[in-house]
Amino acid sequence: MSWIFGFYSKYSFETKKISELHPQPIAAVSSSKHYIAIGGNNNTLFYEKADPIINYFICGLPISKSATRFLNKNDWSRIFNDKPEELKSLNGHFCGVLTTNSSITLFTDQLGLREFHIYENDNGWYFSSRLDFILKLENFEIDFNEFGSRWMLINQLSNKSIIKNIRRLNCGAKAIINHNQLEFIENNWLPSKEKTISTNDFNHKLKNLTLLGSCNNSKISLSLSGGMDSRVILSLLLNSDYDNWDCHTFQTEDKMDINIAEKILSDLNIQHKLFSDNIDRQNNIVSELFDYIGSTYLTESSFNSRKLMHYKSLSQNEIIIDGGFGEIWRREFLTRLYHFGKRDLENKNYENISNYLINHRANIFSEEYNSVMKIGIVDQIEKLVAYLPSIKEIGLGNWLDLFSLKTRLVNYYAPEQARIDNFVTAYMPFVQFIIVKDLLNMPIEKRKNNRLFKSIIHLNYSKLSKYRLAKGNMSFPFYFTPLMKRASSLIQSKFNKNKELGELDSFLYKMKEFTMDSLLSKSTREYAPYEYDSIYKKVNSYYNGEKDNKQFVDWFLTFEIFRQIMESKHNSLLKAAPPPLEG
Repeated sequence: MSWIFGFYSKYSFETKKISELHPQPIAAVSSSKHYIAIGGNNNTLFYEKADPIINYFICGLPISKSATRFLNKNDWSRIFNDKPEELKSLNGHFCGVLTTNSSITLFTDQLGLREFHIYENDNGWYFSSRLDFILKLENFEIDFNEFGSRWMLINQLSNKSIIKNIRRLNCGAKAIINHNQLEFIENNWLPSKEKTISTNDFNHKLKNLTLLGSCNNSKISLSLSGGMDSRVILSLLLNSDYDNWDCHTFQTEDKMDINIAEKILSDLNIQHKLFSDNIDRQNNIVSELFDYIGSTYLTESSFNSRKLMHYKSLSQNEIIIDGGFGEIWRREFLTRLYHFGKRDLENKNYENISNYLINHRANIFSEEYNSVMKIGIVDQIEKLVAYLPSIKEIGLGNWLDLFSLKTRLVNYYAPEQARIDNFVTAYMPFVQFIIVKDLLNMPIEKRKNNRLFKSIIHLNYSKLSKYRLAKGNMSFPFYFTPLMKRASSLIQSKFNKNKELGELDSFLYKMKEFTMDSLLSKSTREYAPYEYDSIYKKVNSYYNGEKDNKQFVDWFLTFEIFRQIMESKHNSLLKAAPPPLEG
């Protein structure tokens, strides 16, 4: 990902040692008190290091308050000098550092798509947009109270760090370091209901966001799948006067998804690129997994991460868009909780609520640590219920969408968006402040059952409604409601599951040597949170032909890589703090 790494010293310090914590930067500055470096994809970096008064370093893709153009260096200079309050209203995704002669300010975008990780020791404060850079400093431990929801549920529920003694900064929050003092300024924004917006209002805003690249005649490339959300974006492109765009598709084992997308592109004679599946590529597979898991910290399994490596094949000179987080506008998040969990929500039965959010990964931890994680989950749900508006005030559907907005966006979508920033210039039109703040202003009856999206497709390019919709290796008629799709998927999934699991077997056998070496290592055997005997038995039984344990092995491998990342510290940086400057 495009990254920032910095250090604010309580004493004097040696820059060379600090620079060992990150790759070769594109730009860096240092003084007697601080060091800041920035690197990655130059198209998603903004910095000013020569100004005598204000310097700044920003990574991401910031978009103007009006959502009419991408910001440039002149815009940032104007904002910092004249309108610092405008930061809260910007679109796009970004995190940045603002420095003056005496202070450093860290800031983040409103929705939480880019973030900082901050660690303090006797030397000073280290901060980075990449967690794995910070993990090189010490022998860190997982905070299982925070980690529980990330491991046991569909995604983490809090926006706190899963590592002890590291602070996570996101969702519009700021941190100011001044005169050897650190101050955090929290930001508790939520969408509010102000007015009712129409389908045409939504369509207009979404179209402007989709066509942002046209402002400077940039090539736009849409990541098209066979699903609903990217098809909505495609309809807007087809109904525009702008012609400098194409589509691209990623070949995976989900053949139905790719077949529907390819048919649409072929029938409509749309220029497109197909990127072949790289899941069988042997070169650098372990190092790529370490980089992926280190930068996204367990959002996907090792196997699934191999299907997300295509972005490095895309052109850095194009604007990449996709339909990410479109589900929020279809009222399709947390549907089990919506249909069956209302009473538990009303009665604040937090343990029962958690049961609707479970995502089975692998039971690799001892009962002691499982208990800590479950207690943490209940605590996180209780805090969210207290923080969000009441269900009576905004309705169950809206409440669940706010729940998803504040938990899934920052913990699931954000790490992947940050990783993609390292390869291409990319953003999600559905995840922009100007449109998300209208979430409660769009009547929920319009959003349910895909009514809003179907209306937009008919409004812009109705021919797209004749094509079936895909989800993975299953397909459905365009007119199907979510309930009809769920019923159909129960039947189709029985016939489609074996091929995906075969791909997983192929991947795990390529990883056998690394997995077994890790399993038998001293550090793995002595890692206290592991239920080691159970892990040893299941991993060995899998490689001896017990195929039912494949998903267990996949997730054990994923966590084990993360554990190894936590242990790969730079010992040269762990010396005692230098003495204070004299005088």
